Amino acid sequence: MPLTPPPHLGRRAFLGASALLLAGAARARPAPDNTALSIKGRGAVGDGRSHPLSERFRSLRDAQRVYPHATALDQESDWAALQGAILELSRSGFGGAVTVPPGRYRLNAGLALPNLDHGDDSFNEVEIRGAGMRSTVLSWTDDLGPDRFALRAGSRDGGPDRDGYQRTRIADLTLLGPRPGNRPGDAPPGMGGVAVTSRFVLDRVGIYGFRAGVDVWRDHSSLLSCQIAKNHVGLHWSKGTRSFGDHLLLDVDLAGNTLASIAVDPENGIDHSSFISCHFGFSPYGILAGDGNGGRAPTRSFLSNNKLIDCAFEACGNGWILGPEAEMHGNSLIGCSGSLLPRYRLAGRPVTGLIVVRRLERNLFLGGTASFGDGTPGIETAAVVAEDAVGNRFEDGERLVRMAQDGGVPALSVARTCRANRFQAVEVSGEFLRVGEGGVAGGELVQRDYDRVRRAGPDKPVLGVAMAGGPAGSVVPVATAGQVPVAKTAAAIRMGAVLRPAAGQAQRVDAANGTPASVGIATTDAAEGDATVTVDLRLTAR
Repeated sequence: MPLTPPPHLGRRAFLGASALLLAGAARARPAPDNTALSIKGRGAVGDGRSHPLSERFRSLRDAQRVYPHATALDQESDWAALQGAILELSRSGFGGAVTVPPGRYRLNAGLALPNLDHGDDSFNEVEIRGAGMRSTVLSWTDDLGPDRFALRAGSRDGGPDRDGYQRTRIADLTLLGPRPGNRPGDAPPGMGGVAVTSRFVLDRVGIYGFRAGVDVWRDHSSLLSCQIAKNHVGLHWSKGTRSFGDHLLLDVDLAGNTLASIAVDPENGIDHSSFISCHFGFSPYGILAGDGNGGRAPTRSFLSNNKLIDCAFEACGNGWILGPEAEMHGNSLIGCSGSLLPRYRLAGRPVTGLIVVRRLERNLFLGGTASFGDGTPGIETAAVVAEDAVGNRFEDGERLVRMAQDGGVPALSVARTCRANRFQAVEVSGEFLRVGEGGVAGGELVQRDYDRVRRAGPDKPVLGVAMAGGPAGSVVPVATAGQVPVAKTAAAIRMGAVLRPAAGQAQRVDAANGTPASVGIATTDAAEGDATVTVDLRLTAR
């Protein structure tokens, strides 16, 4: 359709104005967002064999005319082509994507993504895209050594830009390190896999055979549908780095590493991060806090204010979450479950419990935690072990609170402060409380003894019913509401009877009159000689 000038504007003026507008639009038009460089057109081979630069160039100077970043003729052509494409796009003014076609590319040096800075326009965002995790493989057959990485952000070198950030995406490829392992105790390589900073996105990336598959620094990185296995540890919040949290892991398989799915150095910590449908385990530990900080307590909380949703701690050998010197507070574990499997156990290391920390505070265990105690052979102390446990909620704790009843270990073992740790089971709710002098037996009525409980005495307010027995100093679940079996006298009890503490045996119940306030109502008949009766608790004093 031809351009027609408005009635009030002459044709010449109209055409001149149109030309100016079109020219301005051309100048303002952004660069295309599909800028891409394929490394196959820049000298990469990708046949899985070694092709050093010396195959193509007589001297290093000749090689540097094509690859200015090269420093030796024994460097692989695949590495030189890939690093060169990264540098070319980062300096292009628009950034873009380096594409890596199907193939097995051999590399013998680390790849570096240029650092970005909020006030520096010299470098631009660069992505690396493969053709699929099985199709595009970047392979390091030689170990580059400690503190070296297969792929890192430029700021991970330290120096004046060490606080810089990165905004990049790595997708649809595999990084294969020098020493894949799958048995607990296998010796790890020295080099790491991917060293991230801020706002990294790893999307459908496989990482195998490194000391740490991903080394985490700073904040807001995302791992999506990745598999990080056969490393020493899957993810490492490492010493000397800083993580401000807010990471996202969605559908990430971290199972099958030789020490732990995740390891956290005492100087570091995981906070305000989300783990959704992730798979931990098939290794000695799910999440492991490093010990030893020069004799000092850890600098930061081990785990704080994180969300773990529908995650599995499956087939762990020595424990799900372990940090005997560390703090775990404010976390929500929703729909999470797991098991222990001796096959993945490190010899000589105890299986103290499923979760072992120094301080457990204000954590929520909701849904799925009914699997506490399922398939967990060999626990030595308790399902959850802490020096201090305060304000935790076990909202789906059926199996957890019944572990000791079934002949297993106690639910909790707390060395010092044990306060306000509530549970909700199928038919009963209550609190985990420390036992006072004399111990208690399962089914006995108990009274409060300051911050502990003891067998109920005559004319004393009944707090609840011990659901499991234990000696003085142990921690037992005490039911305060719902239906629970309660120890009774020998006399028969009819369903619907109002039950009170028995005269002379205040820790038991009977239907006699003239005793203190009622405990509850019998929900079943209990014949003469029966040891217990199920009671719908109606405690008038707590």
